[in-house]
Amino acid sequence: MIIAHDRWTELLTCSNCGMSGSARLSRPEKRAYDFKVEAVPAGFKVVRAEFGEAFYCEACNRPADTQWPVVACFA
Repeated sequence: MIIAHDRWTELLTCSNCGMSGSARLSRPEKRAYDFKVEAVPAGFKVVRAEFGEAFYCEACNRPADTQWPVVACFA
């Protein structure tokens, strides 16, 4: 069975300053390699990259380390 939207939370951490937070993402139905950023934690930003989007620390302007899925599904 396929769920209409897969949703998950990723933990973001800046390896330079140690800032961390959770981003919420979702994947629209029938779009296996596409995702939508639902929420970005304070102190982080989404940056367009060559192959999609990446999370960056706003203070350091460096890519954030991600760990996923923290939570497999959110409401």
